[in-house]
Amino acid sequence: MKQLVKIGLAISVAFWAVSLNAQQSDPHLIYEQNCAACHAPHAGDFVSENLVATENGLVGKASGRLALDFLEAGHGRLSDKEIDDLIDQFEFIHESGRLFQEKCIICHDNAAKFARLKLVLRDDILTGRYTDRNVAEFLLHHGRLDATEAQKMVEILTHQLQVR
Repeated sequence: MKQLVKIGLAISVAFWAVSLNAQQSDPHLIYEQNCAACHAPHAGDFVSENLVATENGLVGKASGRLALDFLEAGHGRLSDKEIDDLIDQFEFIHESGRLFQEKCIICHDNAAKFARLKLVLRDDILTGRYTDRNVAEFLLHHGRLDATEAQKMVEILTHQLQVR
């Protein structure tokens, strides 16, 4: 009987973990599946080419309309959660600038793919998945980054691991 209880608990925990992961949404995937067919293939390019920050939020350069309002009105047919995730990602992209594209894209794929394939958080420290190197320390001597840019890049790459 105790064995059955243990098995039941194990199944419950596994089911809970799977459902938790299923509820998390990846803003990159949302963009690629719902936006990229008509807009730039990468959200970073879309943000830099089409949106500008105002005191009210990100607005379309051409329309002057809030991106949030545009999506809430049905553009893209997104759920409220997907809209929130996408707007958060657009704002993060805008705030972080084009640092990855300016300094890293020449050797590395996009930031999300790079972070998810090559990096991991160990005790809240961004670390090379296979090298076990502290990324913040490594970037001080890599990629033509100054200390401020290195710290910003750690924030960008850490964010990529946390939004999926």
